[in-house]
Amino acid sequence: MDSFSDGYCRDPEIMKISSILIKLAIVFVGVAAFITYIRSRRVPEHLIYIDGHADKEFELVKDVFKENFARGWERDGSSISVYYKGKKVVDIWGGYADLQSERRWKKDTMNVAFSSTKAVAGLCVALLVDRGHARYNQKVVEFWPEFGKHGKDKITLEMVMGHTAGLAHLDEIFTFEDARNPKRMSEIIENQVPHWSPGEKLGYHAVAFGWIVDQVVRRIDPKGRGVGKFFKEEIADLHDIDFHIGLPLELSHRVSRLSMTTHWQRFDELLTDPHAINITHVVKDILTGGLLSKMGTNPYWMQSIFRMTINNPDIYTLEQPAVLGIGTARALAKLFHLVLEGKILSKETLQKIARPSVIDYDIVIGITISRGHGFTYINEQRGNHSFNMVGHAGLGGQNVRFDLENEFSFGYLSNGLKNGLGNTARTYICLKEAIYDSIIKIREKEQAQVG
Repeated sequence: MDSFSDGYCRDPEIMKISSILIKLAIVFVGVAAFITYIRSRRVPEHLIYIDGHADKEFELVKDVFKENFARGWERDGSSISVYYKGKKVVDIWGGYADLQSERRWKKDTMNVAFSSTKAVAGLCVALLVDRGHARYNQKVVEFWPEFGKHGKDKITLEMVMGHTAGLAHLDEIFTFEDARNPKRMSEIIENQVPHWSPGEKLGYHAVAFGWIVDQVVRRIDPKGRGVGKFFKEEIADLHDIDFHIGLPLELSHRVSRLSMTTHWQRFDELLTDPHAINITHVVKDILTGGLLSKMGTNPYWMQSIFRMTINNPDIYTLEQPAVLGIGTARALAKLFHLVLEGKILSKETLQKIARPSVIDYDIVIGITISRGHGFTYINEQRGNHSFNMVGHAGLGGQNVRFDLENEFSFGYLSNGLKNGLGNTARTYICLKEAIYDSIIKIREKEQAQVG
């Protein structure tokens, strides 16, 4: 070692390590500064396109909607609609239905709702139950005897709707032509072996739910209609709901073009909320070939995470009520506004579907969640105010919710997909909180006037 006479250590190895550490620190600071700069950039005002209306009491929702675009969180286009106490109070849209061609999002632009469609499927089944054509505690084999193969004979309708049936995905590979053939899909489901003992665990049936529910509806509907036709004839046409499960090809020009999340956007969203995705569970599932990984690979022709084949208009035509509902946010908000108003279901059935049938750890997606009747349930506190929302989130940010006690419903759809499901998308969270705050402000004003 060199002399310490001048007060410094001149060991070449230590000096080399120190130099490397200093350089790494400089690089780290530089990268951090660059990331901070990128994340803080705002989209210029003149490039932000917003249209529609929000009542004065709900202008905060419109402001937040615009801010999502300004911060670059809303990349392509989106729309949100809110009903409160029997009135449409928010109906706004903005951005691009197709960013590449610069086709703007219009009032009548439709979007794929992904798993938010499950709430509509849940409503269809609830209506059939309400009319006495089925019971939630009824075994599926009572109206579909062939379903009982391979230990599925004890599965009830509620197990199917609550994702405890053990049918997280379909193992048999099937084609687009198979999907168009109800008889073929029936055979595939009948031959499926449960992934766990039915009723013993909760696990998201992300895509399989749709194929199964369509078959269930075909059997409990007295007219034998598929879920898409049943919804159209019994609900959508009667109430002017611009939402489809099985979109006619001639309407496909109104559908926005979906875009995948880039690696940077995934990283940026995780920086905003590191808990938005259970990364440990996802990585473990990928490495072990778990249920989450498998359910996303079949069918191979209907993909939206690593490939965007779901932009194919031919796929839109399928009656697939787990993924392929297509319509406007306005339609979703209006649909569940009508449910709240008692225009679709009886009070008894509405009260039933407003409560979960199971609260447990979901072994597929790795979170504890409340499910039942085709819906998920969220209970949140905002200050001294409680919100109990029923509905379903969808891939990339989609969401539809209604709150029985607070008398509101809303739909939110976007085509620039975000990380994970809709409940954790930062654009959705900001909008949801703006709705909460608007309602709280109205309440407090009303209470002050009474006082």
